[in-house]
Amino acid sequence: MTRFAALLPALCLAAPVMAQDKESLCATSAEIVDSAVEARQDGMRQKKAIRTIGEGLEGDAAIYKPAVEPIVNWVYTLEEDQLTDEVAATYEEACLAQ
Repeated sequence: MTRFAALLPALCLAAPVMAQDKESLCATSAEIVDSAVEARQDGMRQKKAIRTIGEGLEGDAAIYKPAVEPIVNWVYTLEEDQLTDEVAATYEEACLAQ
């Protein structure tokens, strides 16, 4: 969980979340985590993953675009055996616990 704790302040600084509720913040950022895990598992390069995931955020989710880079960067530091379906769920739990 230490890695999660280090990432969350960066996420809060990167996105204007004051107007967003915590559940929305955590759910959307967990979706970004899930997309980053999938991109990495598919062999996508880190910079392309940042660009692709960021471009996919539209409407209300567009305010999270600044958070994409630190989240993707974090996912790309994980060991291969940690890239499971549980990463996003664990991230969301840690986020909600903050």
